[in-house]
Amino acid sequence: MKPLLKLTVAALLTLSVNSVWATSTIQDKKIYKEMEFIQVFKGKNQKFVLKTLGKPMNKKSPVKPNNAEGYVGKAIPSNSKVEVIEMWYYPNLVSYNSKQTFKQTEITFINDVVSNMTFVN
Repeated sequence: MKPLLKLTVAALLTLSVNSVWATSTIQDKKIYKEMEFIQVFKGKNQKFVLKTLGKPMNKKSPVKPNNAEGYVGKAIPSNSKVEVIEMWYYPNLVSYNSKQTFKQTEITFINDVVSNMTFVN
C-alpha cells in the first residue's frame, strides 16, 4: 500500500507544479492594445520581435504557384532581387477591449523587417 501512496503523492506534486508553472508563464506574457502593438513593432526586425515576444507559435512562408505568371502578369526577370517573406503567428497577444484578445496575431516580415500586422478572431 505504501508504494501506491508514494506514487500518488508524487503524481499530485508533479501535476500541481506543472499547473503553477503554466499559470505563471501565461500571466507573465504582456497583452498589448492594438495601437500600442503597432507602434512598438512597426518597422522592427525579427531579432527585436523574437527578443520581445519570444518564439512564435507558428511560422510560414508564402508559396507562389507554378503558373502564377499566367494569371498575374509578366514574369519577373531572373536578375531582379527576390524578397524574403515570412509570417509569424502569436496567440492571444493583442486585446480589442478590456476583457478579450484577438485569437491570433500575424506579423509579416519582408527582408527581416515588419511590414504588416494582422489581428484575427
